[in-house]
Amino acid sequence: MPIKSSSVIEVNDTKWSEIVSSSHAYDFYHTQSYHQLEINNRPVLFVANFEKDFIAIPLIIRNIEGTPYFDCTSVYGYCGPISNIDFKNISNTHIDYFQEELLQFFKNNKIITAFSRLHPLFLNHVVLKKFGQIVDLNDTIVIDTSVTEDDQKKKYRKSIKYEINQLRKQEVIVYKATTKQDINEFIRIYKSTMKKVAATEDYFYDEDYFNRFLNSPCFEKIILLAKHKEKIYSGAIFTISNGIMQYHLSGALDFEGKHSLTKLIVDEARILATKLKLKFLHLGGGFGGSDKDTLFHFKSGFSDIRSQFKNWNFVVDLDIYSQLNKKVNVLEKDSNFFPLYRFKKNTKPKVYIFGCSGHAKVIIDILLLMNVKIVSILDDKPIYSELLGFPVFDYNRVEFLNPDNQLIIAVGDNATRKNLSKRWKGQYKIAIHPKAIVSSFSTINDGTVVMASAIINSGARIGKHVIINSGALIEHDCIINDFAHISPMASLAGSVLVGEGTQIGINATIRQGINIGKWATIGAGAVIVKDVPDYAVVVGNPGKIIRYNQ
Repeated sequence: MPIKSSSVIEVNDTKWSEIVSSSHAYDFYHTQSYHQLEINNRPVLFVANFEKDFIAIPLIIRNIEGTPYFDCTSVYGYCGPISNIDFKNISNTHIDYFQEELLQFFKNNKIITAFSRLHPLFLNHVVLKKFGQIVDLNDTIVIDTSVTEDDQKKKYRKSIKYEINQLRKQEVIVYKATTKQDINEFIRIYKSTMKKVAATEDYFYDEDYFNRFLNSPCFEKIILLAKHKEKIYSGAIFTISNGIMQYHLSGALDFEGKHSLTKLIVDEARILATKLKLKFLHLGGGFGGSDKDTLFHFKSGFSDIRSQFKNWNFVVDLDIYSQLNKKVNVLEKDSNFFPLYRFKKNTKPKVYIFGCSGHAKVIIDILLLMNVKIVSILDDKPIYSELLGFPVFDYNRVEFLNPDNQLIIAVGDNATRKNLSKRWKGQYKIAIHPKAIVSSFSTINDGTVVMASAIINSGARIGKHVIINSGALIEHDCIINDFAHISPMASLAGSVLVGEGTQIGINATIRQGINIGKWATIGAGAVIVKDVPDYAVVVGNPGKIIRYNQ
């Protein structure tokens, strides 16, 4: 009769490390010291033994607030079951026993649901088949560091190769962080990046967390920093465990050059992994595991090797699960999130910016101050790979634009802005600087941008894709039609009408009640005391027509 047993190992028990190290395949995500970083809940390693063999799974047990029940999740990263047997060769007998014992553990401990992110490089989902639900999510990117460097580089996107070469020519230096000062600088850069991308609070690790992470004994950690002219602009943490290097956390400040220094860091990590004779450099996927965003696009430039990322969802008690969902007023149709009772709607908007220019820089500032998450910068003919730290993509070649996100056209030319507005089928974002003064009795339409210190008073009506620039004054009851641009410090007295596409120059002054036609141009400093016809170009004090735009 085969000897069978199961046990639960607590996180401070040395048996945890013994089991992990004797596994056929594991990563740092499975290690004892990584789970010891979890201080708010109870990490455990559930183990099912079958004679000399075992199947184990690390879990984080959490109380379901306001109830006597619990649920399980996994650590941040790629985890799931481990075993001393190759997952390709595990028998159904082993799997059945593991599932039976795990289910009994859940029931005995009032655990209602279980969730685990599974490791893309292992086949560990096989021991969870027909036991809950295996959800296929997205691809992750893998660099095979066991092949020659030439073979690795063949898989690089051409633009990646070019940018890395340019960075090396600019004498950008990548080095290992060794001092406390280096580590603190990385932490500062990382936090700054999370703030810039409007990350959830889960990603804002404190200094104590980083210190404990970097002192974890069960796996190797390397921080690579990129500096130019003695200033550090970018950094990333990589882990090494069981022949696998993982791209873990990273951050980047604005760099005055055209190219992303993080690309050079990844390249240097690949070189290091090759020298250490590691099997893989695993770059992971996009934001939240996505393969349809800018982060994934960045990573996929280094390799065409994909690995499938999966989650495991398991409902132990369906009746109680349904009750919990009803209690928080969440229905299954509302979200694919699991478990549903922990679902929190993300109210933060996400925006694309079209245009890679100085005007776009101003809009980036406004959106960040509005706590808006910027997905990426788009352009028809991009000349930069990034702008203020945000990646820039060719609009015509991007296939992953999400119409649920919004767009702002950051182009100063009024006619171009009109033409571009016809291309986007989704919604447009309104951007208003927090230091602008906008009457609650005014109206502002989609795609319009209101910059710092601008004033829009009661009854004003602002059309679509209008630019109200820094310090501009729009008095009561003015009408500004679509695609117009009111330049910095221009002043419009009450009841002024500005036609479609018209440009009002810097410091121009428009008398009360004046009508200005469409696609006209009012010169800088002009004083307008009479109505202006369509397409007229007006300069001087008092304003005089010098020509027509048509």
